[in-house]
This record gives sequence, C-alpha cells and structure tokens, in this order.
Amino acid sequence: MRASTEQRFEIIVVDDGSSAADWEAVQALADERTRIFRRSDGIKGPSRCRNLGLFEAKGDRVVFLDSDDMMASWCLEQRLMESEKAPDADFWVFPVMLFRDMPGDLDLLWNSMADGRDDVGRFVRSDPPWHTSSPLWKVSSLRKLGGFNEAVFYGDDADLHLRALLSGLKARQFPETMPDLFVRRSGAPRITNSLTSALIESRRIRLREGMRFLKTVVAGTPYRPVWEGQYIVEAEFLLFNHTPAKRPIQQVLENWQCDCRPSRMRRTIVNGYFSVALACRQHAYLILRIARRIVMKVLPSCYFPNGGQYHRARAEADVLSAIRSRLVESGRRAAAHS
Repeated sequence: MRASTEQRFEIIVVDDGSSAADWEAVQALADERTRIFRRSDGIKGPSRCRNLGLFEAKGDRVVFLDSDDMMASWCLEQRLMESEKAPDADFWVFPVMLFRDMPGDLDLLWNSMADGRDDVGRFVRSDPPWHTSSPLWKVSSLRKLGGFNEAVFYGDDADLHLRALLSGLKARQFPETMPDLFVRRSGAPRITNSLTSALIESRRIRLREGMRFLKTVVAGTPYRPVWEGQYIVEAEFLLFNHTPAKRPIQQVLENWQCDCRPSRMRRTIVNGYFSVALACRQHAYLILRIARRIVMKVLPSCYFPNGGQYHRARAEADVLSAIRSRLVESGRRAAAHS
C-alpha cells in the first residue's frame, strides 16, 4: 500500500489459523493504521474472516482483498472518486483482472460486466459478473445485510452479491474504468480448485443456502427454477469430475428433492439418468451421452445450461498497455519509499 495514490485508508488483516511462522510474520506488519486479528471462533474460511474485518472497520467504505491477490496503486483513489459521484449507492462495482505470476501478465478480465443487465440472472446461473474484490462497499449497508454467509465456503462472494441485489441494495457499476485490482489465477493448488470432501460439502451447502434465501424474498421467485437447475449442474459436475461420485451425487439429488419439491415424474427421470450415467461413465460412455441427449429433451433447459463467457472477457490492447505503464510507475514509487 506504500505506493497507493490515496492515503486515507486503514488495513485490517485477519489470519485464519496459519502456521506459527506465518502468524509471526503477519504480526510484524502492524503499525499505526494496520490492525491484525486472528480468527479464534466461528467457521474456518474466508466468510468468517471477512466478517471479522467488516465489523472491525472504522471507515465508511470497505474493499476485500484475498492474501494472494494484489491491489493497484490507483485503486482506492479511483474508487473513492467514482463513489462520490453516486453517493446514494450501497456499493460501487469496478472491473478487475486476472494474473498468473505478476499483475499485467494476462489480458483477461474477471468477467464481462453488463452494467446492470441481468446481473441477478448471471449470479444464479453461476456466471458472476464481478468478483469479491470488485465492489467498494458502504460499510453500513453491508453490515445491515449481515455481511457474508459464514456457512458458505465456496461461492461465498456470489452468494453475497446475489443477496445484496435481491434485498434491494443499490449498485452502481463502472465497467469503463481502468481495472484496479488483480486476482491470481496460477496453476498452483488452491483450496477452491481441489475437490476435497470439504469443498464438495461446501458446494452442496451453497446450493441449499441459495435456495433457502430465494424462498425468503419475493424478488427471488422468478429465479428459483433456474437455481433448481444448478442442483443438476452440480450433480453432473461430480459425475464428470469426481471419483467416487455416487454418494456425493446422491446427496445433491436428495437435497434437490427436499428443497425444490420436483414432480414424481421429474424425480424418476433425473434419478434414472444418473443411475445410468454412473453405471456407464467409465466403460460405456456412448450410452451415457445418448441418455443425456434424451433427458435434455424432456427436462427444463436450465438443468443443462450452455456454458457462459466466464473468465473470457479481455482487456483492449490500449487499456492493457496503460495498465502496464502504471504498474511500472507504481513499482518505481514503491521502491523510492522503501
């Protein structure tokens, strides 16, 4: 943060139970405006830690930054300036970019932002138009919402943004501003890209929590059928990506029947399809594909959605060049202050 062009900030670091050496290193960062906390209660994971930081914040604006991501020097200045132009909003959303090793080494944006067009639908279809770090939040509005759902470990950011939009919080988007935060996407193992039993369980919890919320708000009614389809999407994800898949798929389908109350005919078709698919996926894949084609004709299209453009939006060449130039300038400024 030494190179930040806006110096009105505080840093709140929340440790989630790292090693003794890492905890010692984090504590060394404490200074007059950097406060360090360690999660000692609640559910382990990012949602609990972000909430701890949220309710400790002294300012009236907050941005969330994961430990492996990086904030541009112009981020705070840009976001505060734009938010002052729309003071009636509850949160302000900005584009962020992906990077592999160093910010600027990829031209990929997190996703395309459509400036309010079907944002709720995109979150429901698991095509999130913005990332955890994309919004600058009004602290009072986010606290009123209750912050992050601590039961949700995977997809916690999408869960938060969906609840915010359907609860009536007002968002202002700035898709044309220069991307100001960088989200790491390397090949290194991460908690959310390794299919551990804990992650599989968290994905299932996210489905149930999402449906539970959609049932509590009138605005969520049109989106319930689409969210119902996400249970089938999740079961197929497990079918094609996880071994052994039988028990996890059964659990997802049991939750689907309990949470969505599908008709007896629909239950029979879905359960029959997955029974055939599990039996054929290794040694009779052609039969599996035929079975899938058949059920796609009789089940709702939201059960088998087409893939979105998630992570495929790219920065224009002139924007990328400007970002790289500003990153070099920021590096020089940071070196001068060290």
